[in-house]
Amino acid sequence: MSMTVEQAAAALAAAEADHLHEIERDSERSEGSGAQERRREKYQQSLREKVAQCKRELEEAKRQQALAEAVQGK
Repeated sequence: MSMTVEQAAAALAAAEADHLHEIERDSERSEGSGAQERRREKYQQSLREKVAQCKRELEEAKRQQALAEAVQGK
């Protein structure tokens, strides 16, 4: 099921907020062990990937909306 533009935009805003929050938290932490640093980087990478996925979903929702509007307009 495809998302509406509003749903996709809200999901993107939430993903960006989560990523920003993690970056802020990370800047306040001291350096950890090698394993801790790898886990942090892996988690931050997953957040970046989520933001990218939400951006793609938003673009797709916009494309679907424009297509639907074009079909209705005919």
